[in-house]
Amino acid sequence: MPNAKMHFLLTEPQWSAWCSAFYESPQNRLAQNVCTARDPINVCLRSEAELCSLVQGNKTWHEVDTQGKGTTGGPGWICTGLDLLRQEMDRKFPLPSDFEFSAAHLFFWHKLERCNYFLWTVADLLMQCEPLDGRCFRHFMKNAVPDGGNWQMFVNLVKKYGVMPKKCYLSTQRSRKMNTMLRSKLREYASKLHAQFTFNGNGDRLPKLIPKMIQSLFKLLSICLGEPPETFSWTFYDHKKRYHSLKKLTSVHFYEVMVACTVDLDAFVCLGHDPRISSIPQSNYQVTHSSNMMGGEPHRYNNQSIEVIMQIIVDSLAGDKPVWLGCDLSSILSTKSGPLSLQSHTFDLIFGIKVGDCLSKAERLIYKESRRDTAILLTSVGLDSMKEPVEFRTISAIAVGQSESTGSLHENDDKNKKNDEEKLKKKSAKKQAIKMEADWLREYAFEIVVHEKFVPPGVLHAARMPKYKELPAWDPMGAFLK
Repeated sequence: MPNAKMHFLLTEPQWSAWCSAFYESPQNRLAQNVCTARDPINVCLRSEAELCSLVQGNKTWHEVDTQGKGTTGGPGWICTGLDLLRQEMDRKFPLPSDFEFSAAHLFFWHKLERCNYFLWTVADLLMQCEPLDGRCFRHFMKNAVPDGGNWQMFVNLVKKYGVMPKKCYLSTQRSRKMNTMLRSKLREYASKLHAQFTFNGNGDRLPKLIPKMIQSLFKLLSICLGEPPETFSWTFYDHKKRYHSLKKLTSVHFYEVMVACTVDLDAFVCLGHDPRISSIPQSNYQVTHSSNMMGGEPHRYNNQSIEVIMQIIVDSLAGDKPVWLGCDLSSILSTKSGPLSLQSHTFDLIFGIKVGDCLSKAERLIYKESRRDTAILLTSVGLDSMKEPVEFRTISAIAVGQSESTGSLHENDDKNKKNDEEKLKKKSAKKQAIKMEADWLREYAFEIVVHEKFVPPGVLHAARMPKYKELPAWDPMGAFLK
């Protein structure tokens, strides 16, 4: 019948029979005792020794000549981008072994630019008569001022605000409460812009209201984070113990002299892997509302098969160039130790059912089971006797298994009274290299950023084409990276 509804009411005889069948199995009772006392996912985790033994055989390693440790003190996508710049910069200049860029510097300007982008986008949506209960407006209100970002947001920030050494601007203030205040004010301002637009019937007065709003948000940011210095001095000993002193620098000048001469950000190509039927291979896609500044470029990628992506990664690492990787580390299959593997857990042994490996990569995207959520930097690859990739390794500002807020400026509990410097050292000590099997990467890698010289001519030509298809802001391929 056209209007018939399917019903399956749970009744006492049904669940009573299920309960009896459950307790008839000694294995079920044992699993219940263990999982009620321990984390059920960790209970199913194979030992690190067993995980390492799954990847057997001799491997030929191609490793990028990395220097120093992973950048800390900011969101992972900013830290990973700065790691990429630092590895290139270190080839030309004798940097000290403990040198880091200031992630907090870019984080400050990201927040301010995103606030400005939010208000002007709200005004634009009002002018387009976008309904307040429409999906676009609701998504934008929900993601008003995120800590997360993407590769193009990073490029936008570096090109406009430059970079500086970490020791010249080290902000360790908490950002969670600041974000709460920022979101509250931005939604308040969105309400005022809507009221003004409704009162006038047009948006003529909106541009006059926004500058004062931004000024108050700049004040809030400066109080919580401390404004980055306009000029700074940098003194250091290089790896040969030679003393250097640079004075009256600006972050833009520092970038142009120390970084831009060795790293051309425009020479990097963003390639994605979206296996959904709706996504066409070798086509360009652009995500709406994926920028963090007015006049900045939005997030765009060229869709390629995973085989092409894997070969480009191998070629880049073999050519001594690291690769930015956007992947899913929030998956239930992520591990706290050992390599990331599709065989890391034995759910069927504990629960008698398979968990996490029954959907294809495309299905996981469609049903919101997976999405790109973390940026890491690949630095080495192990090849088997057939020259096929078996294992990858990385340096990263994100440690596997940490919470969603990991990578943001320090957000420790208020009860923690330790000195800020001690906190920073403690968090830095937690950063560790990540190992991942090639099969895991094929399933959970969604995006790479790589130098154009390692991209095949046909792929590079397709990626440089100005024509693109637009994706909505809530598409999983446009999710912000932690």
